[in-house]
Amino acid sequence: MKRHLLAIPALPALLLSLGLAATPVWAKPAKKDAPATKPVAVAPAPTPAPSFVREMGGIEEYRLPNGLQVLLFPDATQTTTTVNITYRVGSRHEAPGEYGMAHLLEHMLFKGTQRQNDLPGEFAKRGIRFNGTTTVDRTNYFGSFNANPDTLAFLLDLEADRMVNSRVAKEDLDKEMTVVRNEFERGENNPIQVLVARVNSATYTWHPYGKVPIGPKSDIENVPIEKLQAFYKRFYRPDNATLLIAGQFDKAATLALVGKHFGLLAKPAEPVPVPYTVEPAQDGERSVMVRRVGGQPILLANYHIPAVSHPDTAPLIVYGLLMSLQPSGQLYKQFVETKLALAAGIGGIGGVDPGAVNAFAFLPPGADVDKIQAQWLDLVEGRSQKPFEESELTRVRDIAVNSYRQQMKNPEALIQQISGLIAAGDWRLLFQLMEDIPKVTLADVERVRKAYFVPANRTLGRYEPAQAVERVEIPVAPSLDARLAELKGPPKVEEGEQLEPVPSVLESRMTRTKLPSGIELHTLRKQTRGNSVQLQIQGQWGDRDTTYKRLGTAMVAQLLNEGTAQISKQQVQDAMIKLRANFNASSGDQGVTVNLTAERDTLLPALALVTALLREPSLPQDAFERVQKASLAGMEASRKEPETLRQEAARAHYNQARGVSLGHPDYWMGLDERLAVQQRVTLQDVRSFHTDYWSANRMQVSVVGALPDQLAAAVEQLLGSWKKPAAPAFVRHLPQFKDVPAARFDAIARDKPNAIVQFDHQLALSDQDADAIPLRVAFHIFGGGSLESRLNERLRQKEGLTYGASAWLHVGYWGNAGNVGLYATYAPDKRERVVAVIKEELKRMTDSGVTAAELDRAKKDIAEGRRQSRADLGSLTQGVQILAEHGETWADAQRRDEAMAALTVEQVNAAWRKHVRPEAFVISTAGDFK
Repeated sequence: MKRHLLAIPALPALLLSLGLAATPVWAKPAKKDAPATKPVAVAPAPTPAPSFVREMGGIEEYRLPNGLQVLLFPDATQTTTTVNITYRVGSRHEAPGEYGMAHLLEHMLFKGTQRQNDLPGEFAKRGIRFNGTTTVDRTNYFGSFNANPDTLAFLLDLEADRMVNSRVAKEDLDKEMTVVRNEFERGENNPIQVLVARVNSATYTWHPYGKVPIGPKSDIENVPIEKLQAFYKRFYRPDNATLLIAGQFDKAATLALVGKHFGLLAKPAEPVPVPYTVEPAQDGERSVMVRRVGGQPILLANYHIPAVSHPDTAPLIVYGLLMSLQPSGQLYKQFVETKLALAAGIGGIGGVDPGAVNAFAFLPPGADVDKIQAQWLDLVEGRSQKPFEESELTRVRDIAVNSYRQQMKNPEALIQQISGLIAAGDWRLLFQLMEDIPKVTLADVERVRKAYFVPANRTLGRYEPAQAVERVEIPVAPSLDARLAELKGPPKVEEGEQLEPVPSVLESRMTRTKLPSGIELHTLRKQTRGNSVQLQIQGQWGDRDTTYKRLGTAMVAQLLNEGTAQISKQQVQDAMIKLRANFNASSGDQGVTVNLTAERDTLLPALALVTALLREPSLPQDAFERVQKASLAGMEASRKEPETLRQEAARAHYNQARGVSLGHPDYWMGLDERLAVQQRVTLQDVRSFHTDYWSANRMQVSVVGALPDQLAAAVEQLLGSWKKPAAPAFVRHLPQFKDVPAARFDAIARDKPNAIVQFDHQLALSDQDADAIPLRVAFHIFGGGSLESRLNERLRQKEGLTYGASAWLHVGYWGNAGNVGLYATYAPDKRERVVAVIKEELKRMTDSGVTAAELDRAKKDIAEGRRQSRADLGSLTQGVQILAEHGETWADAQRRDEAMAALTVEQVNAAWRKHVRPEAFVISTAGDFK
């Protein structure tokens, strides 16, 4: 299912994946019929009730007599509920020959039980968004749904059932093994994941943290079903699990359900096995070299550190932030600002056992790696480091407090954070860290740097003999009772309101205003948890055929956070931290979109700061060169990647069919052409485009959440005067359909264990056409990304050819250039089988059509997804903006919802047969085909 990444605090999500997540247990042998016996009346056993243990931060802890830990985080203002069950078992618990078994078992648990043998179908029928992940310390399964007592009862019943009755059958393993193997091969395509796995393996001599959860290919392919079954029985038990429930639910009824479904599960007589291997102190530098086709130079160093429960965790986190933050961090200043590296930082924490912190640097192609490595290690290990200032420490504290506040606003997100700490000893460690970090001093930071960031404790990418042996002894964490004895409960954030996320209710909260300046202001008032509010600005200008010729249009937004003539980049960051706000912007040839998130009392000052950046950005030369260099390096690094090679193979066919050449906006440029264009961009191009086009001449502002007073007046005051009468007016481009003949292209991607295929078909269709809704539902059934879609049912569930396949329908509101496509990954030697199966399924869809059961399930799944989206602040703001752009109201959204609900099998099948021609697809593949 989903890949689990080890998060690095406050750093870009480029990085470091030390765990590979998982997916989708075994039917007990059917007993032979026994002679009929007369039933004997037996008094039902009393249902054990969960006992209250403690409450902290709004989270209540309970225990059942069989050892099951239960955490409840009720929030009546939410419209959704999340159920998560975490088992304290991960790759740390595996033996040689069984590596990857915890992750493989996670996949197998989605095969169902004797009572429930179609989990994807049951989840879809109830609108449950589900997944599972595996790390070194734990495995968890979770489902999110629009609050419904029956759905909650179903999910609790299911989790109790598959805790002890899952099907872990040989026929399922034979199919799922190839799916997991494909997931493994996908990771082998990724240079940073490969490097992390190799460096991690060298970091640990004995401890199982050195093995990533996905496991090696040999163990994935050969693990005996008997070992998998024994592993399941050993660790899937109530006294090794924590059940977490967050969001909207009736607490008393939920506790009764927990007792009913879990209370009678037996606690095994044998205790849960606990690994006891202790990693010895490292006695010298270690090094690893990885060589692969494609990518860019990367430096990565691991340093042993204590378990997450040790008091040194907080200062280690602070040290990583102080070194990595942009633009104040010393790694950022010395390497990224100077263009020696594209990204650099420090992050990572221990687990239940001592773990590793990671330092990294992504270098541009052609870099002097030896020279940069020496400078980088000198800085990371303190030999060239400058003393930190108290103001920097204050900034990090504020970031930590803001991060905690944001977590407490979102119970569903917080529950996932807590899941990761359960296996580390205690869920309250999250609150312990939140109390520890603001207390960290500069002396603490210097102490942990000297203790752990030393050469003898480092694993890098090469080997050199040491002149002397130096060992770093990792201290033992104190007992949790002593560690947590003085822990105080965290403050609670403001409560929100429960608002039914349906169009009629949302429309009742809308206000639409045309300000004197012409700016359109659309607001939706909703009392949110923590008084959160989100604002989106959309500015539009020019006509496509003219603006397409301008260079550097996307770089304006990329440089906005560099500040103004009066405000430095650091001051912008510090102000946003103080305002508990953040923003991002993206721009192009014909407009800019800005998203700003803040709270009711900070939105207007945050908007004032963002407005200053929009109107008078400094656009400095050094930042321009840094962004341009990173862009060029990213494109160059993709040269040998399968997706780049697939596009290169097919693009000439598309250009010829469309009758376009280089210089036309519809021309599909190759990598070298895109590099040439990017290399031509100058800072003057960027500045002149901002001067000529950027303005509030045509602007829409959408705001959702806890609206501040005087919002309209502030928007008019800040943006209303930003006018440029000479700027070219916005002219909407209407994309027109052009047919592209069927064709087949196969590209070679050397040294890539995972291959890809894409089917593409152009349609003459608009989102406003009557066929758009039934065709959208048809593609959801065919390959909407879920396990129950036809593509995944055939390619993954039945034949085990892929980790995942998907299908899509792209139709715009404007014009009639539609597109449908299919995509799958697979082992290179399975290419022709994958292509053949997709063709068979396209033909079967055309010949036989969808069934009534498939249609009912898809309609409910889509409807539940829309409800969940409309309950999310960011998605809801985007929805308001889209309606504003189209000149529509929530009544139009309601009309589309009703049209989908009324769809018949005949309408869906007719739309498919009218628009989708199985023989008309352009097929393109890329992989290391022998």
